[in-house]
Amino acid sequence: MKGIFATILSIMCSLFIGLGAFAQTTEQITKGNCSACADMCQKTLNYCVQKKGRHGEQTVTNALKDCITACKTAGEFLSRGSRFEAKASAMCIEACTLCVQSCQAFSDDNNMKACAEECRKCAANCQKIVAQNGKSI
Repeated sequence: MKGIFATILSIMCSLFIGLGAFAQTTEQITKGNCSACADMCQKTLNYCVQKKGRHGEQTVTNALKDCITACKTAGEFLSRGSRFEAKASAMCIEACTLCVQSCQAFSDDNNMKACAEECRKCAANCQKIVAQNGKSI
């Protein structure tokens, strides 16, 4: 009897835990990626400004600033389910892609590599928002 009770209790707990851990929506995941990307780009911007030289060039810092702004904007639109979330996500993809290109120029710098990777991840998830909306941008 104890074995049956333990099995039933185990199944019920698994179901309860499974129901409690609702899967995040694509919008929620993308919003989180946008936030993480904006944070990473801000840290990288601070790093580049301090490091100076090639890192501090306007093309590099502007790519980072544009990415920060685009990620924050897309995140805001995603937060409220705005009708502009697909357009903001498309802009974010473009800004992230340019930031990746800028960061990849520093192939020997782990900070820049990490930033590029975060931007790639964000762009990939923003692409899902654009695709699911199926609208021409």
